[in-house]
Amino acid sequence: MSRLNGKLVVFGKIIKGVGVLRSIDHVATEDGTNCPTQEVVIVDCGEIPEGADDGVCNFFKDGDPYPDWPADLDKKPDEFSWWMEAVDSIKAFGNEQFKKQDYKIALRKYCKALRYSDVCWELQGIDGGKCSALRKIKSQIYTNCSACNLKLGDLKGALLEADFAIRDGGDNVKAFLRQGQAYMRLKDIDTAVESFKKALNLEPNNGGIKKEFAAARKKIADRRDRENRYSFLFNFCHGCEHAFRLQRLIGFSPPCRLRLQQKLARFCSN
Repeated sequence: MSRLNGKLVVFGKIIKGVGVLRSIDHVATEDGTNCPTQEVVIVDCGEIPEGADDGVCNFFKDGDPYPDWPADLDKKPDEFSWWMEAVDSIKAFGNEQFKKQDYKIALRKYCKALRYSDVCWELQGIDGGKCSALRKIKSQIYTNCSACNLKLGDLKGALLEADFAIRDGGDNVKAFLRQGQAYMRLKDIDTAVESFKKALNLEPNNGGIKKEFAAARKKIADRRDRENRYSFLFNFCHGCEHAFRLQRLIGFSPPCRLRLQQKLARFCSN
């Protein structure tokens, strides 16, 4: 171990708070430097007196009695019902934060609920009914995670979690809705329409989904209208090495038509 001489190295065993280290470990770092992209600050440290609160439970002072990570539990019950009750409770805390529009904390709660649900698969005596119940609630939680990420602007994360929700619950209407919303904001309108169609097949009278579906179809109709209006330009430029540039201009609004035609003239004269 001589290679560690002069280095700041500590050997020990984590008794509580493994989630803190996991959270730090998951912070993104800059390429080549390993520096975290956001601040990781130790605001307090020291020895916890005998019998004092270690701060693992109810960290946010919101009444949530469960530690962030199941590994920090003093005792792990063997009853499936205990774990499902914990998952439901943590999910409810996430719902409260979502209603308050604190989407970061809501997402943190939902991720915590997923960690507790993962423990259920390790328990003895998991029958078909329990598996179905577990998959259903996981699908709901993933859908809620997707909704949070849509609010936070993490569109790829929202899409991934919607996919996970659909994997665990093929009849989850909200999962298809979130998937469609993510595709819409990623500008993949055609795929969004397919997601909204699947949602409508499950709930044909859902007004919210109908509205999203109509908006997506209108975008496609508008795009086709632009393509038809400018198709003569592409025909005129058939074989021109600059034709591909015009394809990038097809999204221009009608007031920009004159500029588009001027660009066409310049391209074709080269």
